[in-house]
Order: sequence, then C-alpha cells, then structure tokens
Amino acid sequence: MNSVYTFFKPLALILLILLCVVIFWFIFKWFNDPEYKIEQIQEGFVLNLNDRAEKMNLKNNSLTVISYNLGFAAGPMQNTLADDHSESFYSRNLDDFISMVKAKDADILLLQEVDLNSKRSGYVNQLDYIMTRLGWSYAAPVVDWDFYFPLRKEHKIVKATVVISKFPIISNEYTLTSGKPNFKNKLINIFYYPLLWKSTMQQVKVMVGELSISLYNVHLCVWNRDARIGQIKYLSEWIKKDQDSDGFIVGGDFNFQAYIRGTPIPVDDISQPPIFNVLWNELPGIRELLIDKSSDAEMIHKHFTFPERKHRYDFLFYSDKFNSAECEIVHDLQSSDHLPLVGVFKIFQQ
Repeated sequence: MNSVYTFFKPLALILLILLCVVIFWFIFKWFNDPEYKIEQIQEGFVLNLNDRAEKMNLKNNSLTVISYNLGFAAGPMQNTLADDHSESFYSRNLDDFISMVKAKDADILLLQEVDLNSKRSGYVNQLDYIMTRLGWSYAAPVVDWDFYFPLRKEHKIVKATVVISKFPIISNEYTLTSGKPNFKNKLINIFYYPLLWKSTMQQVKVMVGELSISLYNVHLCVWNRDARIGQIKYLSEWIKKDQDSDGFIVGGDFNFQAYIRGTPIPVDDISQPPIFNVLWNELPGIRELLIDKSSDAEMIHKHFTFPERKHRYDFLFYSDKFNSAECEIVHDLQSSDHLPLVGVFKIFQQ
C-alpha cells in the first residue's frame, strides 16, 4: 500500500501543478487581454473543384447574392450548441436550403456558421455537402472555431465562414476578432473566453465576366457593441484601400443589437445610434437593400431576419457600381434560426 502511495503521490502533485498552471493561464488571459482584438489580415485558401469549369456569364446583367447564417443547419430554434438531432434532420435542412438556392437561381452565397466535420452536426462536412449538390466549383472558407471539448456533449466543433460562387474566386483574405463574453456569471466568462469562436471578416474577389467584384462576408462579434463598432471601422478602411475592384458587396450576420441567452439585454447598444452610421459616414455612395442612413432601430428591425426576437441581424450593402437592387427575405425556410437575405444586383454596363 505504501509503495502505491509513493508512486501516485508525485503524479498527483504534477497534475495539481498542471491544473494550477491552466487556471492561472485562463485568469491571466482574461485580465490581460483587451475587450476585443482584431488580428492582422491573413491569406486564406480557395477551393476550385473544377479546373475546366466553363466561363460564367451574367444573366440579364444582374448578380444574385444570398447572405445566410446557416446555423450549422440546426433548425429554427437552437437551445444549446449540442441539441439532439438525427443526421437526417441536418441533411433535410441542408437539402431545403440547397433547393431554395436553386429556386432563386443564386450566383454567390455568403454563409456563416457552416460546420466542417463537427460532432454536433453528425460529422458531415456541410461545405462539401452543399457544393456537391449545387454543382458549383468555387469556395473560400475561413475556419473560425476549431476546438475539442472533452467534458462537453458537443465534443469536436469545427465551423467556418464561407463564400461559395459559380464564378471564379481569385483571392480570399480574412481577419479574425476575439471578443470577451459577457455572461452574468464572471467565472464562466473567465474560463469560457479562451475556448470561444472568433468573429470573421473576409474579402473574397470574384471574376464576374470581365469584372472583378469584391465580396466582404462578415460575422461580427455577438458580445458587445464596442467590438462591432471596431470591426465596422476596420472593414470601412479595408474597403477604402481596395482600389482594384469593379464594385463591392458587403453581406453577412452583423449581430445588430444581438445578445446571447444568459447575457444582459444590451440597453446601452439599443439606446445609441445604429452601428451602421460608421458605414454611411466612411463610405460615400454605399447603400443597403432595405435601409438607409435615416433608418432607426425600429425601422431596421421591421425587416427581421432572426425570428425568435424579430430582429434584423443580416444585411447586404453594396457600392454605387450597382445601379439598382431587388431584395427578398425568405420566411419559409426552417434550416436555421436566421432567415436568408436575397439580393439581385444590377451591374452598370462598362
């Protein structure tokens, strides 16, 4: 018995020291890091599934773009990150989404929260699933959460922000933002923070005929207004520096006045002017499908894309290189807790 105790005593001491180091690291990160951090722009990769793809031409000189937070195809209500659903549940939701894309004759998809071989969604590569069934050739993914939770039900999570295109993608650049959570329980904040997903902004350049179009696919921070404002300022500067494009479109989940269950209602955010004022002020000529600079929060949420709260989180902005646009929010798709936003953009004749 003494020999067993003698063997396990140093092992227990080592484990205790390791535990203390991990706890110290979590606490150090929480108190040392700022409220949010925006990383430097990085170069992402581009998937080209068909080197012999025929050159695509515009239909009626217009471009149809869909912005959609797919919510890893977990349906219209997400209670946890690991709700119990069968594999057929996810495949049915993906199939419904794909049918909608075909019905709208879309050209480009700006997607957020696409799972890549995650346990919570049946270890299906949802990007591959979508592209295979659409028959499209080009995609630009950015992985913004790749983690294994050994003590939680969801275990492995890999999710991405993705642009999928009928037209050739020639570049994919992105930046990630780390934001501190604001749960009411401070201990949860400290120990959850290093494990969290990051917020993504990506710039993807697409050759549409002879035109180079810049697509900005964003999924802004859900935790606080300051991070979202910081991201939009960064995005505005990024767009202004891009002088090589024949127009741009900005879409995605902006998490406008958003909050997560277990966090306080963002009273301060709600009482202040909409965060989009940054875009209106910094990018002359920019427009959005349904709102303008005079739109207040009530007007913005009138066209909701998040049914649970009847809030609008998803937007499509565009430059003055497009002379008109049509818009539709698809209310009858139940693949996610968000609704798809469809924009048909007319392009100026060159």
